[in-house]
Amino acid sequence: MLPKGSNPPLKFKRQESRKKQMILSFFDNCGVIFQHFLPMRTSVTVAVFKDVMNMFLKKFKEKRPEMAKRDWYFHFDNAPCHTANSTKEFLAKKGIKVIDHPPTLLTLPRRLLLLPRHEEDARGGEIVDKSVQKEWTG
Repeated sequence: MLPKGSNPPLKFKRQESRKKQMILSFFDNCGVIFQHFLPMRTSVTVAVFKDVMNMFLKKFKEKRPEMAKRDWYFHFDNAPCHTANSTKEFLAKKGIKVIDHPPTLLTLPRRLLLLPRHEEDARGGEIVDKSVQKEWTG
């Protein structure tokens, strides 16, 4: 209830921002290597991702020539354009090693969700697939 004589709160009308723009940013522990500004209202599809990756690789070889000659790993989120088979094939052809994400509840087989909790898990212990653990820790 409002105090006597006070004005009611203003109501704001939500509207779509006209200034939103997606930026694909590639960086390492030394800083930003490459940024690509997508045209307004453009989604990141497999084709767009491949084009931008080609631009990134060129810039990466210019900005980090020593690192480009060594083994290095690429990491990104689980967006559909990143996990598509054609993207994986593209990255493999380019010789790019990708760090996979560890499995989540959504990606585990349903039968595993029906098993009772392990005693170790209930105590807060870590359950990690050894191959995933090796990939993440080197």
